[in-house]
Amino acid sequence: MPKKFNTTAICIPGKHYMVDTSDRIRQIVEELVEQNKYFTINRARQYGKTTILYQLKAALQNEYYVAKLSFEGLGETARYESGLVQIFVDEVRKQLGMTSLNKDLLEDWSAPFAGTASLAALGNRISDLCAASDREIILMIDEVDAASNNELFLDFLGMLRRKYISSNEGEDITFKSVILAGVYDIKNVQIKMRPNEEHQYNSPWNITADFDIDLSFHADEIAVMLEEYRDDYVLDFDTAWFAGQIYDYTSGYPFLVSRLCWLLDGKVSRDPDFGSKQAAWTPAGFLKAVKLILKEQNTLFDDLNKKLDSDEKLKKLIYQIVVCRKTVPFNLNDNLVKLGYMFGWLKELNGMAVISNRIFETIICDKLLQERTTSRIYRAADLEKNQMKTVAGLNMDDIIDRFAAHYKSIYADRTADFLENEARMIFLTFLKPIINGSGNYYMEPELFDKTRTDIVVDYQGHQYIIEAKVWHGESYEQTGREQLCGYLKRYSLPAGWLLSFCFNKNKEKLTGTHTFEMDGKIIRETVL
Repeated sequence: MPKKFNTTAICIPGKHYMVDTSDRIRQIVEELVEQNKYFTINRARQYGKTTILYQLKAALQNEYYVAKLSFEGLGETARYESGLVQIFVDEVRKQLGMTSLNKDLLEDWSAPFAGTASLAALGNRISDLCAASDREIILMIDEVDAASNNELFLDFLGMLRRKYISSNEGEDITFKSVILAGVYDIKNVQIKMRPNEEHQYNSPWNITADFDIDLSFHADEIAVMLEEYRDDYVLDFDTAWFAGQIYDYTSGYPFLVSRLCWLLDGKVSRDPDFGSKQAAWTPAGFLKAVKLILKEQNTLFDDLNKKLDSDEKLKKLIYQIVVCRKTVPFNLNDNLVKLGYMFGWLKELNGMAVISNRIFETIICDKLLQERTTSRIYRAADLEKNQMKTVAGLNMDDIIDRFAAHYKSIYADRTADFLENEARMIFLTFLKPIINGSGNYYMEPELFDKTRTDIVVDYQGHQYIIEAKVWHGESYEQTGREQLCGYLKRYSLPAGWLLSFCFNKNKEKLTGTHTFEMDGKIIRETVL
């Protein structure tokens, strides 16, 4: 049976199409595990952490004994010291019981404690086990976030830390390496535990080595995976083009990469408009898959929405980046930037914090726009949306003209400061009900000039590019035209739209609509 694309639980090389991560596993083994490092793989939700642990265990188990645990679903018992100790003993016993470790050692490990089942007693038992074992032992703990609201968990880490230090000083024997996996690092676990109190930074895990290995998928790696899939199913499509498109939309976020592939293979191919795998793996099929992923509910998007709703400061930062196009330095000493990075929403680009991928930006914009569905500009577009569509797609000239008319009417009394921050979002609010259900959009970031936003609309197999910008003089306007022309060439499109928001006192002389040609491209410019 051919392999399948997988987006649930662990990806297994023999069953699922996967990006080849062997080089990353080798790097983790050589640079961290073999150097006796304790470290945390803290990455965003559904970033492949569990799969990495699975592959890492497979790479290590011929030379070491590996106890791979999960703290998911620990329960109330783990809130008591004796309960946490017994759970840990039982889980390690279960894991090592599937290895060739001496059975008498396993019996000694799981024997009842002479006194209280304390962390101190557990530390002694770890020393006895590691000293008597014929191989060094590696401890892996997945889903450490599940224990992050339990302060006893920090005491447990403190015990492991003390043993690590004593072992390096030749005064103890303990696990060769301890590997934790979760979204939060230990400092931010403490923030999570005490959200309304003064943050504490005396981490019991300050022995941890930096884990800076890139776990995202690159376009060339995605292409290799797609080549295997294409050959298995005897299909004919440009794997490099699809890999590039998938990377452009996801920035290599593992779940999003696999999900788009799964949708193309399992959903688009069965859609009546396509009807086969071959028909699905086309540009139109890809746009359909993007539309499907943006419409679906999954734990990743649900988690994003919940976190934004529960943290007003973080939501404000994301709003400033997405809507106001504010320049925010990528500084991990800033707790909000660090949280956005850990959750996978933010990435560093030329020293600035930007939304990590098109999918997330669209999901975030949709959430912000959903809060505006009662606004006058949204309702106006919703009432007139059918008049701005044609059999062939969108009548973008009409959309811009109608937006201009409603914008002038509704926002005539607003201040320039408000409009300059909100103008692009107001346009997206108008655009949303028109394309809703049949299309999607994303914004190309322009890092060094936050006055400009290029909006790319995908609608029923057609693409439209609108540059929405704030007027800052004729020279900036000319630069905007040149950038829009460049995007039109990149997307092989004949025409584009330039929407300029002018807040000059004497703007009446500048406002209006005119069309001109630049380098063989037609640009229709509207100044409001």
